Amino acid sequence: MAHSDNDDGRPRTIGRLLDMPLAFLGFALWRAWVSLTYANPTIPMPVNTLAGQISYDVVLAICAIAIALLSRRITPLAAKRAVYPAITVLLAFSVAANIIAVASPEMANALALPATVAGGAGSALLILLWCEIYSCLAAPRVALYYALAIIGGVVLTFVLQGFRDDYLYGALVVLPGLSAALAYRSYQRYIPAEDRPTATSRRLIPWKFFLILALFELVASYSSAHIREAYPSLIGSHSTWTTLVGGLVLFAWVWWFSNRLPLSAIYRAPAILLCCGLLIVPLFGIGGGVAGSFCTALGVMLFNALVLLFLCDISKRFGVSALLLFGIEEALLLVGWVGKGAAVALDGQGWFGASGPAIGAVAAVAVITAVTALVLNRREIDERWGIAFMGKRPPEENERTRLARRCAAVAEQGRLTPREREVMELLAQGKSLSGVAGELIIAEGTAKAHTRHIYEKLGINTRQELLDLLLAEA
Repeated sequence: MAHSDNDDGRPRTIGRLLDMPLAFLGFALWRAWVSLTYANPTIPMPVNTLAGQISYDVVLAICAIAIALLSRRITPLAAKRAVYPAITVLLAFSVAANIIAVASPEMANALALPATVAGGAGSALLILLWCEIYSCLAAPRVALYYALAIIGGVVLTFVLQGFRDDYLYGALVVLPGLSAALAYRSYQRYIPAEDRPTATSRRLIPWKFFLILALFELVASYSSAHIREAYPSLIGSHSTWTTLVGGLVLFAWVWWFSNRLPLSAIYRAPAILLCCGLLIVPLFGIGGGVAGSFCTALGVMLFNALVLLFLCDISKRFGVSALLLFGIEEALLLVGWVGKGAAVALDGQGWFGASGPAIGAVAAVAVITAVTALVLNRREIDERWGIAFMGKRPPEENERTRLARRCAAVAEQGRLTPREREVMELLAQGKSLSGVAGELIIAEGTAKAHTRHIYEKLGINTRQELLDLLLAEA
């Protein structure tokens, strides 16, 4: 049964969903674009095929690292108007080069390098642009928009695959520009000035978290390397049935259950799914390799969602540039090629002969065990997003960080629930009840009820008393 999110018992409805600023879902357009041009193309892409997806990934990773290194100078990227037409031109040229090569095959070699550079650079800019915009939002809103972007990307991909080739080429030329336009609209119209990122010299990087991400990517690419060729619409990191299921699971959690169970409650799911895909499902022979790879891919998809949430939260609360954090995260996609290489080396005909698959499975399970130890030995459920992966808090703190720390202390002392703590922190930031409701995707009546419970637990009656209490904890 649908979870009621307000005092009068009315459930969240599709009508309420349509009231939300859907411009934030422009990220779905890029997901559909990359699925149809590089991940699972359904029309001739001679230039992309000639250059290879690895070349595209290398260019994307190099550009992402370059943007991360320059983050101090170019943050906020979303405020630079020249970025939007640049993205449009780069990605449109990448598709146009393939169209030219279809008409004149002899041009493919000459267009391969510039088209690959344009595609990788434009994709890096568009990805980091959207990540920077998402980092301005509260965690529930990030999770909801990301889930809808995943679902929308899969649906759009499946729809476009039925188009005639000439219409599909036209759509691929237009999609990046539309995505960039929606990013511009999202930032200019829906991000308040006080929530927009500012240039910062902080270099707080959660290296342990990135290590975990790299290990997940390594194991996932290894386990699904072969099955992906046989079932490209099922297994993959972009618009496949796996990502659709993962998007629906994340959406259902945020839309109906997050008010009772915090998003951090699903942080164990990726490791469990990976272990099932690598060991439990194959051991019992359930569904053969497809079921195991499906579990693995679903686990990685959910973990990628958690990555987005953690990094957005770190950026928002600690004043670290989202371009820096997500630039490093995007560069880690190259680890997947190591996993694919390991799959070839251990496929039964490589280095270890017939023992290769068994050795690979044991090694993968060992990696997952190590990852699980890193993830599960902390109290993530009781801590704010990202803190458990960052080690000790740095001595220097900005005002938002100090506020978060004071709220955490007061919340623990008053035995507030995770949702009440979120409401208290937004109230302390000066948000109105309607602003709190908008940030957390709840009804204003629910925000008012949470505020009343906070005051009762803390023995206060007004917001000023709450502020005085928080200042007393400094």
